[in-house]
Amino acid sequence: MIVPANAIPPLQCLRAFAAVAQHRNFTRAAQAIGLTQTAISHQIAQLETHIGAAVFVRSRPHVQLTAVGMALLPAVENGLNVIWDAFKDAQAAQASQRLVVSATPEFCTQWLAPRLEKFCKLFPAISVNMVLEYRRADLKSGDVDVAIWLGPGDESLSATRLVVEEEFAVCSPELARSLPKRNGLWAAPLLRYAGARHTVLDWDRWMLQLFGGVLNEVGEEGNRPEFDYGPVFDTFPDMIAACKRSEGFALVRTSLVADELSRGQLKRCFTETVTSDLHYYLVTLPKAQRRLEIEHFRQWLISEAALSSSDVSAVT
Repeated sequence: MIVPANAIPPLQCLRAFAAVAQHRNFTRAAQAIGLTQTAISHQIAQLETHIGAAVFVRSRPHVQLTAVGMALLPAVENGLNVIWDAFKDAQAAQASQRLVVSATPEFCTQWLAPRLEKFCKLFPAISVNMVLEYRRADLKSGDVDVAIWLGPGDESLSATRLVVEEEFAVCSPELARSLPKRNGLWAAPLLRYAGARHTVLDWDRWMLQLFGGVLNEVGEEGNRPEFDYGPVFDTFPDMIAACKRSEGFALVRTSLVADELSRGQLKRCFTETVTSDLHYYLVTLPKAQRRLEIEHFRQWLISEAALSSSDVSAVT
């Protein structure tokens, strides 16, 4: 839509109108937007000539909006704010192609980091800075542009699920080949890592989801055994490295071992699987997709997640 040249008054007239409406005083309005009182008066007179009606009732010490002015003010303020936001976004996009991404340490090291080089080659002008943290970053502060969380966040955010996650046990191919047909879970230690509470990968919780309070094939009949034994590693990658060395079983979520499964370095060692109630989401502010670098990253991440999911399905 092309607005006719004489359809609306100059932008300066609208700024002056909004300033006087806010301050109810020509002198203070002039100071607020860096004009003289004479210039403000001229802009308001030009606006009223354009409309054909007065927008203010002049009286000392304050001016008052007329009925016409009151009806006009919300649309003018909203329009000025929309224009301002659009120009801020455009200037930010031109000034910097820097993208700050917050993700959990496990998701970054296991899935995102190995793929980032591909994104950087596709979009060499975009600089990606990773922030590894368990806390949920405050996207509204502007310090972080994109977050990858277990869960979508609140309704004020835009969230896209990356993949449907499953929780299952893995081990090395060598250990998988030596497992007995019954009570296989007792054939090797259950590996854990210190940050498991953040990813909610807990052996006891997983077995409870699978079997409830009674396990017939493992432990004492009619009792649910404890699963808090086994070595504890500092990080998820340390635990996975031990798992590859056949030191025990690791409880994982699909995306966190997608590459190891596709390369055959790890195997699903039991048929038991739980569809997770936690999935990784790409989260942004709703208006963030107007920034081209964020939209490029979003589309690339969704595409990579779909490709990774298909690769895992092909080998399991």
